[in-house]
Amino acid sequence: MLVFDLVLATRRKAMTGVERYGVHLFKAVSAIRPDTLAFVRDAEGFDPKLNVVQVPDIYRSWLMLPRKIARLGVKPEAVIFPTAPASPLFRATDMRLCRIIHDAFPWNRERAMPWKGRLLYRDVENFMARRYDTLLGTTEPVAKELQAQLNRQDIVAVGNAPGVDLDTASDAEIPGLPREFVLAVGTVEPRKNYDRLLSVVESGDAGALPVVLVGRPGWGEIAARVEEAARRRPERLIWLQNLNDDGALVRLYRQARCFVSLSRAEGFNMPLVESAMCGCAVVCSDLPIHREVAPPWARFITEDASQEEFWKLVGSAAAPAHDAVEAYKRRFGWGNVASRLLELLGEKDAGSASASLAGQRN
Repeated sequence: MLVFDLVLATRRKAMTGVERYGVHLFKAVSAIRPDTLAFVRDAEGFDPKLNVVQVPDIYRSWLMLPRKIARLGVKPEAVIFPTAPASPLFRATDMRLCRIIHDAFPWNRERAMPWKGRLLYRDVENFMARRYDTLLGTTEPVAKELQAQLNRQDIVAVGNAPGVDLDTASDAEIPGLPREFVLAVGTVEPRKNYDRLLSVVESGDAGALPVVLVGRPGWGEIAARVEEAARRRPERLIWLQNLNDDGALVRLYRQARCFVSLSRAEGFNMPLVESAMCGCAVVCSDLPIHREVAPPWARFITEDASQEEFWKLVGSAAAPAHDAVEAYKRRFGWGNVASRLLELLGEKDAGSASASLAGQRN
């Protein structure tokens, strides 16, 4: 039996991309190995046929998970941590541990994180790094960064895929939405570089498209600045803080004139991939990970590009042909990621995962 730790991934209804990753991967692995078990804080949204154990609280349950597993008499082949680090108490067990890390941000930009984030995703991660039997990155660039950061050459990529069901769009209208707009999606926190987005919003001429921003407030002062800008210039910036409907997000992807991501750092950038799979034009910062996962029609913007250059790129970005979108979609899939994970864990019945990195490289 494989066990997934999804306690921290399911602590709130508005999930981040990293949290969605853990849930989707559990479901995909369960489709191959139906006996797979997950520990969750909130079981809402899980098919009753899935093996899910709901825990009574968040951080205490995360910390005490090794004892919970032992009390249930479960003897896992491996315990998988796809969202957050393993509890330090796992060091006292002989369980096989597999950790999937999404980016190197906690190490190379730790000052931009709140202290709780540094404690969990840097300090606990460092404490547990040598204990993990299998340590994986979600993408090739992340795996290479982690090899250097954690001094482990055995770290390889397992893959990533969209976090929402892209085949279902909501029919409900979103009040106040302009007919044409530029779309940005992601938690409002420093590495997303929303300071730059605010600058280009302010610099646009009278004919510039408004920006619709979807994302919950994160850490740092940027959330307050975004809120103030949206209040002061509602015709230029619409901030949807509490959009928890995946169907509504898919509708925005399909309606947007262009998707924009100016991030300083990313582990995958799930919204960028999702928007591209919905056939949206894309303008994004020139990062190695964006070069890896962005669609062929993406336009890249450098850190020193002017605001005028930004608006020119947005204006010239064109929606892709249908065949190009369909080809791009084939690069990503949760079945591929699950098969790759099982292959890396030594499964003999996982099936071929040879296309998971050659085809995905995500």
